[in-house]
Amino acid sequence: MVERARKTGYVPSKVIEDEFGVDSSTIRRDLARLEADGLVLRTQGGFLPIENKESFDYPYEPRRQFRSSAKSKLGEYAATLVKDGQTVLVDSGSTTWHVANSLKSKQNLTVITNDLQIALLLSEWRNINLHVTGGVQVDTVYTLVGPNTVDYISKIHVDIAFIGAEAIDAELGVTNVNVIEVPVKQAMVRAAARAVLVADSSKFGKRSFSRVCGIEELSEVVTDSHIGPEQRKAFGKRLQIVEV
Repeated sequence: MVERARKTGYVPSKVIEDEFGVDSSTIRRDLARLEADGLVLRTQGGFLPIENKESFDYPYEPRRQFRSSAKSKLGEYAATLVKDGQTVLVDSGSTTWHVANSLKSKQNLTVITNDLQIALLLSEWRNINLHVTGGVQVDTVYTLVGPNTVDYISKIHVDIAFIGAEAIDAELGVTNVNVIEVPVKQAMVRAAARAVLVADSSKFGKRSFSRVCGIEELSEVVTDSHIGPEQRKAFGKRLQIVEV
């Protein structure tokens, strides 16, 4: 099971049950043991590999479940940075979904996003004027990318943009596992008067495949209180820490 997860990323438990002809209770016991050994991370309905987890893009729902409590609090804090009547750009991702979800208390917002799940969420709220960038969907993650997406974002200016990340390193900056998302994220940073990175502490001190931007290009970096002392020092004044 571990090798399967390392090759493919997220693995639904049902796939293992069907492939090996075992019942769900056996799978749960095996996964509990593997998680205790630090080899997999259990999620609702499946599991993820622990090692080399930067190597692939996880499906949307397992990502949103991972550290959901911390992400929710990060989203609540991020929403306090937004004023009524502003124009807000929301990047795709599980943490930025929580940012979008916390905008419900704001009034007269214009929100632009390249995330279909975020767009679906915001479409239900009459206090938000919703724009979707357009583009081509990335497989299982509901992200819109491509030249049309970049072109749309390059023609707008927003008060604040909330950017997600796969990995964050004080020296290298923000990096991402999926190369095709990088030009979109870079365009978002350029389009914003205030570019705010929002990411839980598990993303820090790591490097992924493709560089998005340097820390100096961001207005603020928002994370949770589980970030280590070395990272706190390395990111300096830009770092905003939310207690979780």
